[in-house]
Amino acid sequence: MPIELRTMSEEPPISKLKLAIVGHEKNGKSRLAATARKPVLFHDFDNRAEALQGIQGVYVASYVDSGWPIQPTGAQDFLTNIAKLEESLSLSRLGFKTHPENFVRTQVIDSIVTMGMAFQRYAMFTSKDLRRELNIGSQKVFLPGGWDTWNAEMISVENAILRLLALPTDTIIILHETSEESADSTAEKPRFTGRVGVFPVRYQRLIKYFNEVWRVKLTQSVVNNKAAYLPRVYPLPNYEFDCATTMGLDPIEEPNIEAMIRKHEKKLLASGATLPGPKSLPSNVELKPKL
Repeated sequence: MPIELRTMSEEPPISKLKLAIVGHEKNGKSRLAATARKPVLFHDFDNRAEALQGIQGVYVASYVDSGWPIQPTGAQDFLTNIAKLEESLSLSRLGFKTHPENFVRTQVIDSIVTMGMAFQRYAMFTSKDLRRELNIGSQKVFLPGGWDTWNAEMISVENAILRLLALPTDTIIILHETSEESADSTAEKPRFTGRVGVFPVRYQRLIKYFNEVWRVKLTQSVVNNKAAYLPRVYPLPNYEFDCATTMGLDPIEEPNIEAMIRKHEKKLLASGATLPGPKSLPSNVELKPKL
């Protein structure tokens, strides 16, 4: 891959969004990702595309593995789609019935933990050295054989993310959170610090690839004079979690990515900054140089 040279003063404010969304299950992570710049392509490993029904400009490719004795294919199907996107960002290239020049603007992995499980299943199925086998009646179950299994999974996940980040699209990954245990915590007497971390802990190393790390949390609000819990975005670091942002955002934001980008640009203009025009995606569908 050639060296990429960029003069940052000539770049638009958010030319390429690299965002990690962290939160508990059912706290609005997927719906937040769906507010990104359109068209949005979801790489769905959670098999819950129905949560996004009716949202314009959102496309979903779901990856589902069959059970034993059929070889799992979800991880390889995902890598096949990445290879297609490396040749062309056209959604029609992936099989969607849409105009050939309808190019992907944002890609979402939903979620990282289930994508990792897909890579782990594939690794254990294809390599006996990475698994333990249990026979439950006529069913065979594969379990991780040790650290090599988790390392194989982690390397596969990391490489896939790096390939997505190399594409000229926004990239969003969705991570689950867990309560952080203190140093003296045990299985019998768990103790917690009051902070949250990424689940599983090994996925914390993925954070370094993302400029934006936002937490989504259900927060008490008032709707029609009644108390309600609604998703809110926390882009700034606090005691609970080390969020991060390069944007001019407030400590608590409404869950709308496009609106948050516009807010950032407005603040830059108000400060007297001169903003370069937005960069368009390549009109040439052939992204790979011809040899």
